Amino acid sequence: MKITVKELTTIGPTIHSSFSALPFKRDKLPSGRLSKPVLAYQTHSCIKIVGDIYRFQACQDSGQETVAAYLIQESESSLELLRLVIEYYSPMTLMDKALLTKTALELGVQRPILAEHLLSEMNLPPREKLIDQLLFLLKLPSSLQTFILEKDLSLKRALIFKRADQHLDWVEQLISNLKIGINMSAEIIQNIWEMSKRDGVDFKAKAEEMGLWEMAYTEIEDTRFAVIDIRAKINAARFPTLDKAGHDLSQRLAAINLPSQVKVKWDPYFEQQGVDISFHAKNDTELDDVIEKLSSKTFKDIFTYI
Repeated sequence: MKITVKELTTIGPTIHSSFSALPFKRDKLPSGRLSKPVLAYQTHSCIKIVGDIYRFQACQDSGQETVAAYLIQESESSLELLRLVIEYYSPMTLMDKALLTKTALELGVQRPILAEHLLSEMNLPPREKLIDQLLFLLKLPSSLQTFILEKDLSLKRALIFKRADQHLDWVEQLISNLKIGINMSAEIIQNIWEMSKRDGVDFKAKAEEMGLWEMAYTEIEDTRFAVIDIRAKINAARFPTLDKAGHDLSQRLAAINLPSQVKVKWDPYFEQQGVDISFHAKNDTELDDVIEKLSSKTFKDIFTYI
């Protein structure tokens, strides 16, 4: 392999379409900062730009006659060229890795070779199944691809969208409408998917049944309350018995007529027995009132219920 640094004319070189998608929506360097040369490859017939094509095109559009380039003058194989492109873009974003995987297949690299020799170069486990997982990311709506990039998601985290692969437009709209991050998005998608499998129904049907589908298209003033509402809907659907038990316990506490300054909390999943009690008393009279209520048989009976 032989690589030199030289000035290329912006008139002669042609653009290699296989690499035209790279990098994925990476912001251009701010003016005033030095940028590395573009990456070019000398073939028998022409010079092809294989790295930072958008910068080469920008130079063409601006009328700049030459551009600095790393010129690969000798390369033994497509695999070696791909390794150079990976090194050039290192550290690669997850979306860059997906685009590079697609490019490798287009150049004729066999899947076993791709997995063994290129995935590891991109800091991914050398497993063939990851190839299709990476290609799935390229099928996502552009806003979800950008979401993956901006949140710097791992492949495992990004694949949560596969749970809703027939309803990605809805996922896109839900995230946009509620302005939620990956944790809440994953929580919603995973719960709907699990319960749809449990009940043998379609993902959309389960989301509609839970009252979550329309939330993507409903104008919401305060998304914080929407998130609380979503979690309540999920809990009601996943744990209907627990939801009823919590409602019954709330009614029992209300019947005791505790002073307003007394706060009683309990484990909503009833995995832990007991309650947490806190109160504020401004004087002896209020303190005696609280103690009287808490020491009553009616209040003590809730521990038997729990």
